[in-house]
Amino acid sequence: MTDSTAAELCRLTVRAPNVSVDLAVPADVPVTDLLPTLLRYVGEEAEEAGLDHAGWVLQRLGDAPLEEETTLARAGLADGEVLYLRPHTEVLPEARLDDLVDGISETVGRRMHTWSPKAARGLLGGTAAATVVVALVLLFWPGVDGSGSLRVVCAAVAGLLALAGAGSASRAVGDRLTATALGLLV
Repeated sequence: MTDSTAAELCRLTVRAPNVSVDLAVPADVPVTDLLPTLLRYVGEEAEEAGLDHAGWVLQRLGDAPLEEETTLARAGLADGEVLYLRPHTEVLPEARLDDLVDGISETVGRRMHTWSPKAARGLLGGTAAATVVVALVLLFWPGVDGSGSLRVVCAAVAGLLALAGAGSASRAVGDRLTATALGLLV
């Protein structure tokens, strides 16, 4: 055997449901032409069983089945690789590589209730209303600090929060109505 002939061979291990076969096959042979020979090595019952389930496929572990028209060389098979001979209806699943970032982005993309400008405006309005209510309760609560200094501090904090909310609504969210309402509270 010459070096050029040896270089054109691809040494494979083919694992069928009941048996494993090691063989060297020409790298330029299409998978379609290789399957009948493989089935003979695997056993007669495999050839007959192929009629029950629409034939056989060859695949690498974790990959899609090899296309029947492609050659072993075009499929990128190297010496020593293991192929699985499986019924067409029982193909091994492809490997699924989980990446945390991709998983989160897919999940967020599929969710129906994603964060939106409308939700941001609602949260801003709710926070502003809650701030005003708390400030009014503290301002008019009877018996709180006779000197009134606590009331002044509460009014100042409420005014600063309303002013910050008005600025945020105007600049960041672009909601003029909420910004105007918060500005009038100051």
